[in-house]
Amino acid sequence: MLFIIFVILTPIVVWLLLHFMSSRQKSDAEDATPEAQIELCAMCQDEFPMTELLEKEVGGYGRVYCFCGTCIENLYHEYQHKTDIKVGE
Repeated sequence: MLFIIFVILTPIVVWLLLHFMSSRQKSDAEDATPEAQIELCAMCQDEFPMTELLEKEVGGYGRVYCFCGTCIENLYHEYQHKTDIKVGE
C-alpha cells in the first residue's frame, strides 16, 4: 500500500497541483492589460511610450537610439538655421 501511495498517487497529486497553478497563472496573465513599453529619448532622457519614439540604428555595431518628436524637431530647426547661415554668406 505504501508503494502505491509514493509511486502512483504522489506524482498524480503533484501533477494536478502544478496543472492547477499553471492554469491559474494563465488566467491572471490574460486578465492583466498589457502596458506600453517605456523607453528613454537618447537626447532629452525623458521617458516615452515606444509608440511615440523613432528608433534609428547608428553605426556598424548596431546600436539603436530612440528619439522623441520634440528632439527631432529641434534638430531639424537647428540644421535649417545652420544651412541658412551658410547660404547667406
